[in-house]
Amino acid sequence: MSCRGTPSNPASGPGAAAPCNSAVQSCPAQVTVQINLSAAVACPGHPLEMTAVGTPSGGTYTWTSANAQIVDSAGAATKAGDTVYLRHFKADDATGKIPEHTANVSVTYTHPSGTASSSKAVKVHKIEFDVTDTAITAGVTQANESGAGVVLGAGAIATMVTDPKVKIKLDASCPRKTDCAKNHRVGWLQTALTNDRRVRYTHTLITKSYPVPVRDGDPAAGPSPFPFYDAAPDFTADADTQTVHHEDSPQTGGPWTDPRGGAPAPPPAKNRQLRKVFLKNGFAAWLVVQNKEWSAHDLTGSFAYQKNFDWSAELNVDVDTSKAVGSRCTPASNPPTISALSNGKGGRSPTLDATSGNELLTITTAAAPGI
Repeated sequence: MSCRGTPSNPASGPGAAAPCNSAVQSCPAQVTVQINLSAAVACPGHPLEMTAVGTPSGGTYTWTSANAQIVDSAGAATKAGDTVYLRHFKADDATGKIPEHTANVSVTYTHPSGTASSSKAVKVHKIEFDVTDTAITAGVTQANESGAGVVLGAGAIATMVTDPKVKIKLDASCPRKTDCAKNHRVGWLQTALTNDRRVRYTHTLITKSYPVPVRDGDPAAGPSPFPFYDAAPDFTADADTQTVHHEDSPQTGGPWTDPRGGAPAPPPAKNRQLRKVFLKNGFAAWLVVQNKEWSAHDLTGSFAYQKNFDWSAELNVDVDTSKAVGSRCTPASNPPTISALSNGKGGRSPTLDATSGNELLTITTAAAPGI
C-alpha cells in the first residue's frame, strides 16, 4: 500500500516505522523518551535519581554515561531500568577543591514500534575549602628517665602537634546544603615510612618493628574512624568550620636491667645493663576532606587532599647506668624534623591498610655479642 500526503514524524532508529498517512493506513505510534531529574543539580558523591519516561509504554531502557557512574538503588552499576541514579566525585589533588563537573547521560528507549533516545548534561556542583591556622608546633623527643628505666618520647608537649581549621564552602546551586555538608568529614591520614626502634643491653638486643610503609593510627585518639589517625569530625552545614587536631609522639624504651633470663650476670658490672636505645621514625601526613558516601565504594578516591607534610623523630642515646637517674642518657633530647606544609596531595599516596602499624608491632628479643 502506498502512502499519500505529508508523513507524520517517524520514530527514530532501527525498526522505525515508515512514514504514513493516517487517513490511508493505520500508523504505528510515535516513540519518544525523556529524562526527568529529581533535582536540577547533583551533589558530589551523592546519587541523583533519574527517571526515563518512554511513550508508548511497554518498552525497555538502556542508559549510558562516559564521565559518570550510573547505578541502581543499591549502588550497583547498571544500564537498565526506567529509574537509575547518577553519581560522580573527583577532587583536584593539587588544590583540594572539588571542581564543578558536567555529567553527560543518555537513555535509549526500545519499543516494538521503534526506538528513541534522549540526553542530558547534568551539573555536579563544586565544593571549596578554606584552610587556616596551619602552624605546626615542634616539641622534642627526650630521654624520660625514672627509677625503673627510660622512655624516649615527648617532653612537655607532643613531639609534633598542629590544629588547622577547615571551612566548607558549597556552591550556591547545591539543592541539599545541610545534608551535602554532613556527607563530608575532615581529618588526618598518616603513613609510617620508616621505623628503627632498638634497645641494646650488654648481651641482648630487643627490636620493635612493623612493616613499612604502613597506615599509622593513634591508639589514644579512639575511636578514630577508619582510616584516619585522629578523630575526623563531620561538617554540620554550609560554611561550617572544623578544627582538625593532629599530634604524635613516637616512643620506645626499656628497663635499666636486661629482662632476658639467659643474659650473663655480673661481673663485670656492665653485664645485664642497658647500654643504648635507638629511636627513628619517619612519617607522611595529609589533611583531607572525605566524601563519606563515595568512600563506601571507593575509599582511595574519596579524599580531597588539602595539605600535606613529611616529618620525622630521631633520638639515639648512649646509657651509663653508673650515673644518677636523670643523667644517664646522652644526648638528652633532639627536636623533630618537619617539612613545610604544602598544598594538595603531594608526591606520595597514603597507605590505607585495614590494620595499622601499632597493631602489627612485633617485639623480638635475641642474644647479641657483648659490647
